[in-house]
Amino acid sequence: MISDWWQSLEGQSAHPHALKIFYVVAIVSGVVLALQMVMTLIGADTDFDADGMDVGEGGDTGLFSIRTVGAFFTGFGWTGVSMLYNGYGLGAATFSATVVGMIFLGMVLYLMRYMFSLREEGTLDYSNAIGEVGNVYLPIPPKRKGMGQVEVLVQGRMRTVRALTDHNRKLGNRTAVRVKALIDQQTLLVESLESES
Repeated sequence: MISDWWQSLEGQSAHPHALKIFYVVAIVSGVVLALQMVMTLIGADTDFDADGMDVGEGGDTGLFSIRTVGAFFTGFGWTGVSMLYNGYGLGAATFSATVVGMIFLGMVLYLMRYMFSLREEGTLDYSNAIGEVGNVYLPIPPKRKGMGQVEVLVQGRMRTVRALTDHNRKLGNRTAVRVKALIDQQTLLVESLESES
């Protein structure tokens, strides 16, 4: 039955070999992506990004994780199949498939990062950063006139966190700071280490 369907593809496009390749890419990547999602739902999180960091342990989903690459090739494959079935040339099909694949990759990357950030935010207590030394990541305006960001160790993880300061000068990038207090659940009050001496 499958072999009959496979043979029938020969007459369904001006580019039957390309059609078969798009089908294989779409089916294989779709199965891999579906398995990854099912494993995530049941708690068996096994995705790894390109540098080997296990996102199941709280890391960000990498650009080249199994899920994002699977999403790219799923969008790529099914778009290619659709374009060839509708009579478009191989160049147009490949271009459209690449664009849709990138959109799928971006959507999955955004959704996974959002889901992991929610999970992490629920377990992190930023009051544990009080007393820690960090560095300014985005400049912090003086006298609480605006929000910046600092990189600081929170519960053993380096985090980028919103920050304010009472300092009378702007704290620029890479300025060493100490966390003095917690303003709200996700905003720190910091002070330049220079002002401590």
